This record gives sequence, structure tokens and C-alpha cells, in this order.
Amino acid sequence: MQHYILHYGEIALKNKNRSFFENALQRRVALRCREIAPLTLHKLPGRFWMEFAVTPNAQVVQNKLSKIFGLANFMPCERAEASLENLKENLDRSLITQKFSTFAVRAKRAEKNFPVGSQYVNEEIGRFIQLKTNARVNLDQPETTVHIELFQNHIFYSFEKIPGLGGLPVGVSGKVAVLLSGGIDSPVAAWRMMKRGCEALFIHFHSAPFASAQSEDKALELAEMLANYQDGGSLLCVPFGEIQRQIVSKAPEDYRVLLYRRMMLRIAENLAIKNGCQALVTGEALSQVASQTLSNLSAIESVSNLPVFRPLIGMDKLEIIEQARKIGTFDISIKPHEDCCSLMLPKHPKTRSTKEGLDRVELRLEIDSLVKKGVEEVKTYELTYSKG
Repeated sequence: MQHYILHYGEIALKNKNRSFFENALQRRVALRCREIAPLTLHKLPGRFWMEFAVTPNAQVVQNKLSKIFGLANFMPCERAEASLENLKENLDRSLITQKFSTFAVRAKRAEKNFPVGSQYVNEEIGRFIQLKTNARVNLDQPETTVHIELFQNHIFYSFEKIPGLGGLPVGVSGKVAVLLSGGIDSPVAAWRMMKRGCEALFIHFHSAPFASAQSEDKALELAEMLANYQDGGSLLCVPFGEIQRQIVSKAPEDYRVLLYRRMMLRIAENLAIKNGCQALVTGEALSQVASQTLSNLSAIESVSNLPVFRPLIGMDKLEIIEQARKIGTFDISIKPHEDCCSLMLPKHPKTRSTKEGLDRVELRLEIDSLVKKGVEEVKTYELTYSKG
């Protein structure tokens, strides 16, 4: 089909700055879908009408739209003139290819100057479809729903409404730096922040030279998948093994992971500021592991001047796994790799710490030089999104 109606949800609730969000979403849709075929994107009340110059591949269009945050749902449509008689003529042709025994009609009068109301259209078109198909009306569990949108100059109808991702267009909320570990949690955290309109810069710490390149390769694969939800991006890989060795040699064993995490935040903050980010993001969930108790999280994040967002903080592991499966990162995340925080892991990690306690332990370390080392040795991968 050449016509698509694109609905947005949360954006419709915005008040004086609504046009800012609408324009951002319009640009993103146009950018992605013009790769398929020339198009015109019309702004209508509470929605967009996307009109292709030629009939595109429907599955390609769906793949594009299903990765754009801000869209509540979208419908491949047929267009009729703004009269019920013309709508019936068009429906008569379309019904030839539709097979169903029960149906419902859901009409929306998007512009109030359309001469008749939505309920009248529901009843009138419902009788017409019954007459043509002998199907029964079932408003609760219909096999097929006919969606109709009524405008002053056009009527659009569709037999399919496809759910979108919801949320806000990427970029409207600023830019954040995501600490991407390669496990299950941090890719989900990144995805959830992107859904809230944040552009993501990915930062990965790996234990080179004391571990293989598996971790870095896996982080790159995850970052490339997540980049499909925004316009590419960057992955910064920080070799952390030598920094870990110095922490292990100078700090008590039970403090190791906490000091690893504080050092990561310092390095990530430095890289984030250089790349225009306004916050750090981690995949931590409260009390999931020893380093993620409330006191430890507070003591760790005290070294960062940027806010540290934890979008998974109240989720349990099964909820996180379920979302990882839905967004497509789970199968990559479960591939074996050597996580840097598990390297030289203490037998009995500290579960309760304080900022002051960790500050005292860190007096044994040359903090500034270790941060400088991490920042200077970073390796950058430029990411592109898939055009398929």
C-alpha cells in the first residue's frame, strides 16, 4: 500500500512544546522511510499520513517503523474520498481479498468538520460489510477489525493496526553514556533510555591484556543492534585489565569490585563529557548482586558529578530477561565472554560500604593517572544502523 497512518501516543499529551516532539518524530520517520522510496509525510491532527510515490514493500516499511521510538502504532491504509459512498466502493474491492467470519468497525472522526459522527459510520459501514460478507459483528473478539479515520478531505481505512514502540523520539531528551557490559542487563537499560528520547553513547570496559577479545566483540555486536534504534552512534572500548591489576595489588580483596565500579564511573564520566553526554546509565538492579546493594550503589556513584541513571533499578531478573528477548539482545548477551568485573573476583565481596570507607581505601591508588590511562587508551568503533 502507498498510504500509512502513523499514530503517536505520549507526544499528543504535550502542551506548548508539542510541535518540538512532533517535528523530531517527523524528521526521524522521513529519514528512515525515504530510504525505501520517495514519500511525502503530512502532519494531521494527532498523527502523520505517510504517502509513498510508489507502492513499497510492506515488510520493509514495517521493519523501519517498528524501530522508531515515538510511534504508538501504524496502519497500512487505503484512501477514499471524503464520502461514505466512495468509502463503500473502495471497501467493496478490498473485501474481495479479506476472509473473516466476525468483525468490528472502529471509526475515528479525526477532524470534527466531517459531516457525520464516528458511531454513525460504525453502524453504516458495519451493515455494508455484513451485507457483502455475511460475517457477524463481534465487538469483543473480532477476527478482523476495520479501522476507519475520517478527515475533511480524505477517509483512510485499514484491516491492520501494528503496535509501535511508544515512548519519545531518540534525541529529544539529550545524550547519555551507557556502560555496556555485554551481559543481559545493560543493553536493556540502554534500550529503555532510548525509549525515553535519549541518544546513547556506548562505553565498554574489557580486561585486556588479561582476557580474550570475546568481550569486546560481543559488546560491538550488542551496540550495533542497539544502534538500529537510533542513527548509528559510537562504541568506546576501554582496556581495563592493567587498571584492575593495580587495584588488586593495592586494595583489600573484598573491596575490589566496588573500586572497579568507581574507576569505571570516573573514566566513563570523562568520556561522556567529551562526547556531549549529560548523564551516565548502568544496568544495575537493586540487590541483584553484592555490588548493587543500596549502600554500595550510593558509595560507588559518589565519585560521579554527572547523574547516574539506573532504568532497571526496580526490575527483577526474569523481567529483564523477558524484555531482552523482546528487543532481540538476549541471544547475544548469553554468549560466553569474560566480564571484566568477574576477573579476579573476591571470594567474599563487600555488601555494605560507605563513601568515606571507599575514599580511604582509594588513598592507596593513583586515581588521576589510572583515569588518564583509561581515557587515553580508548578504542572507538563508529556504528551505523541497518538499512534493511
